[in-house]
Amino acid sequence: MQRSAVAALIPLVLAISACARPSLGSPETAPSGSPAVQEDSLPPGWRWESYGGVEVGVPGNWGWGGGTQRLTQWCVDARNRITEPIVGRPSGSTLVLCPAGNPDPGTLIANTGSVVAFELATEPPGLSQQGDQTAVRIDGVEVIVNAPVELRRQIVETIRPVTDVDSYGCPTTHPISTKAQHRPARPVEVTALTDVSTVSACKFPLGEDPSVTHPGLISSLRLDGSAAEQAIREIAKAPPGGGPDNPDQCLPSYTYGEDVIVLFVRSAAGRSEVVLRYSGCGHNGFDDGIAVRSLTPKAVAPFIAGPNKVNVLTGGPDKEAILWPSAASK
Repeated sequence: MQRSAVAALIPLVLAISACARPSLGSPETAPSGSPAVQEDSLPPGWRWESYGGVEVGVPGNWGWGGGTQRLTQWCVDARNRITEPIVGRPSGSTLVLCPAGNPDPGTLIANTGSVVAFELATEPPGLSQQGDQTAVRIDGVEVIVNAPVELRRQIVETIRPVTDVDSYGCPTTHPISTKAQHRPARPVEVTALTDVSTVSACKFPLGEDPSVTHPGLISSLRLDGSAAEQAIREIAKAPPGGGPDNPDQCLPSYTYGEDVIVLFVRSAAGRSEVVLRYSGCGHNGFDDGIAVRSLTPKAVAPFIAGPNKVNVLTGGPDKEAILWPSAASK
């Protein structure tokens, strides 16, 4: 395995253990059409996860969840008998005051389960370890790893900065973060795209989100081959006009919402962009720079799976049925 920039520091903070690799439970696995990226620098069956300008490798059957909730509201989740390992990003959380603020460092796995959580770094670059947890701060991002020692060592050794584009083809930053109305600079009508080979779905924060002060990539996934081709065909089938919108449900300053997904498409036309807006009360739809098409369940689904899951919904039942179909059906 290729050693990362932080790998040389690991022996200083982690003792070698004879512990066997833990059972990984049965979390939500990587969605169909979003295959784990197989590279020499990862163990077989692992995948990359991106946040900001940093990537970390995790076992391919880990799920996704709210990192803030898992780490800070451990007494709530502990009652629910946490068993599923997850990759978490900054998120909302329940307002419960857990005893003493945090569990004893030596009981973190018992209380939080195995988790890799991304946060914006508030301290200088470096590496720290306490009990069941190792935290790596690099390029403005903190990667917190709670896991049994041998698995933790493997995960921490994969952590690396991303200079330009991550393993799923997503840039670490995008102008749309500070210009929410951004449209594709090289417009190509989605109905004209043929021989689609890949679609990289890259999620970015928008100006209303506090993390825009460090406006890096939130998460990413990639569709390849026939899955990519079919996904673009579903967008092309969506009716023109955009929406659904609910402009009366939020202030004008929040009309674009908190985040956006930019699709980078490789096809016979070369590399083009489609902006997927879904987060706010207005401007929702697929924007190829020429026309805006409405959100439909089939068109949206491949791009909001796994790491790109929509966590905050702004809108009515029609939008809920598109972004949270399982909840809307209950």
